[in-house]
Amino acid sequence: MTDTGRRLWTIPIVTESNLRDAAFDQGYRIGPEQAAGWIFFRSASAPGEIALAAVTAVGPFILSVQHAGTAREMIDRGFGQATPCAKGHSAAFVFTDLEQLYVGVSQAYRLSMSLPTLPLERFHTETSGLGETEAEAVTRVRIGQNIFRDALMEYWNGACPLTGITDRGLLRASHIIPWAECTSDAQRLDVHNGLLLSSLWDAAFDAGLISFGDDGKPIASPALSDVAAEELSIFTAPPLALTPAHRENLTWHRLHRWIAA
Repeated sequence: MTDTGRRLWTIPIVTESNLRDAAFDQGYRIGPEQAAGWIFFRSASAPGEIALAAVTAVGPFILSVQHAGTAREMIDRGFGQATPCAKGHSAAFVFTDLEQLYVGVSQAYRLSMSLPTLPLERFHTETSGLGETEAEAVTRVRIGQNIFRDALMEYWNGACPLTGITDRGLLRASHIIPWAECTSDAQRLDVHNGLLLSSLWDAAFDAGLISFGDDGKPIASPALSDVAAEELSIFTAPPLALTPAHRENLTWHRLHRWIAA
């Protein structure tokens, strides 16, 4: 963790403009407001404010995040922490240059848009007028699956983490615990109960021919053919970046879906 000191930052005008651009370009367009050396921004769509600061005119640059879930995810993903964070915030992160800061602010926005509470709130809003008929139940599932896909697209930055494929038509929102076997809408719409996979990986995962270990590495079922394993590049695929919630759900998948023999 980088200790940036507990003094107030003095932000030169040119740096203030750069920080404002970093926030505005990534969806934080309400603000800026300044206090205690921080410049604060909010979004009309993403929950939680952010605050930006600079140690000097050329960096390092600091991002402070209010949303607790976003802060935990960024810590889990290895973003370097800084102290202190802005008052009332959950964590702060340090970036050596503006390009890295842009990546950090973009990640904060995407995560806050995809983490469990927001997709569930959207689902309740969009299904509030539906009744209990069979047709309305089908509509409810369709709405939920679309919301889940949107959330996974945000969470995984619109790319399959195993192949790097970004073509939307080739990406699938893969439930770890299937929709029908979830115990609540919150579980169905939780991004930690899903993976954004290219179509071939999704088919293998859904069929129980692959799963993933706690280290994020793919596990091939004995039932997976050598040809399929080669096409998937299963032994050279990068490990998934998993949270504890992912690991818990993948334990269920290995027990109930993965073909052991």
